[in-house]
Amino acid sequence: MRAFSFDRDQDGPQTLELDRVPVETEWQLESWLHANAEVILNEPLLIFGRQYGLDTGIPDLLALDQWGNVVVVELKKGQSGSGSASEETILSQPQNYAQSLSGYDYEGLEEVYREYKRNLRDGEWDAGETAVVEDSLKKAHETAIGGGVDEFNTHQRMVILAEEITSRTENNARYLLEQGLAVQCVAVQWFQFPDDASTSRSLLLSSTVVDYPLSRVQPEDNKVDYSTVIRQVRDRIYDEIGDMTHHSSPADISGAASRRLGFDSKHPDHPDTVLYRFKPHMVERGKAVVSIGLFGSDEQEKDRVRDVIAKYADQLEGFQTNDEHRPNSNLVYIEFEQLNREPDEEFIDAVVESMTKLVRHYHPKLIEEVGPE
Repeated sequence: MRAFSFDRDQDGPQTLELDRVPVETEWQLESWLHANAEVILNEPLLIFGRQYGLDTGIPDLLALDQWGNVVVVELKKGQSGSGSASEETILSQPQNYAQSLSGYDYEGLEEVYREYKRNLRDGEWDAGETAVVEDSLKKAHETAIGGGVDEFNTHQRMVILAEEITSRTENNARYLLEQGLAVQCVAVQWFQFPDDASTSRSLLLSSTVVDYPLSRVQPEDNKVDYSTVIRQVRDRIYDEIGDMTHHSSPADISGAASRRLGFDSKHPDHPDTVLYRFKPHMVERGKAVVSIGLFGSDEQEKDRVRDVIAKYADQLEGFQTNDEHRPNSNLVYIEFEQLNREPDEEFIDAVVESMTKLVRHYHPKLIEEVGPE
């Protein structure tokens, strides 16, 4: 493989001949990917299981995607249809694993995660600083990817990962895609720089050979573009609370996303961990949530925020507080259930009124009781 290094002080590029280095064992490949999940797919993943025993066998890695779908990762040293897995089994194995996992509810996935954490604590697996160890799988998903998932394991995805994806594996995978299965094939190869190069680093290259649009595995609600509704709410919210939260313009409130609005306060004494949120949820069926959530790593500040939320919750008519299972998501919230129509002015008015009420109620209290110590 040839790579080109450019230096402003040189007239032309420097050619580097990179040497392909075969992976020594599948265990080595699995360990690398376990500690570097971002190499597997071009999207965030949370590893929550490794070598977990199912009734149909033992998958190499189990992950959750951003929507809470289970991702089965089957690894192969060398070519995809060789060695311990023939062309006939390289795709049938992950199908069997996915079939077993399709019957797992959240508690079943939680048990997989508990075993995974035990192995991490016992030193069986070493993921360095990349491992996400939390009290629950929901919390781990929230920490690693952002959470916001209402239902886990809606879809089961399969990833065949090898140093080389054979044409037969590729063709078989494309056939399964046509049959409606969510199969991806990824080639991962290891290269070393030449001895005379200025660096001794190696290079790991990942390329997706068989892919599909992510809309195939998105929840139906996530396929809807709510950006127009969100911009309308954002602009109205700015008019109501922009001075209080020290936002300089509507664009300063992060509302360009297509599915949710979330913003923190720019007031210097407001806790940084607090996020004010509006999430349309199946608005074509009339639902939406206005809430306060928590993010970031300052657990002490989060605890103080929770105390303030609980202390003054009774004074906020129409809102509910969340239970202890999801302490960072929808800490205090109101859900609209009976707006059985397309988003219209009445819907926007209700959302803006509720969000303004929420911010005005808690913003000064959070500044006074949680702000800088």
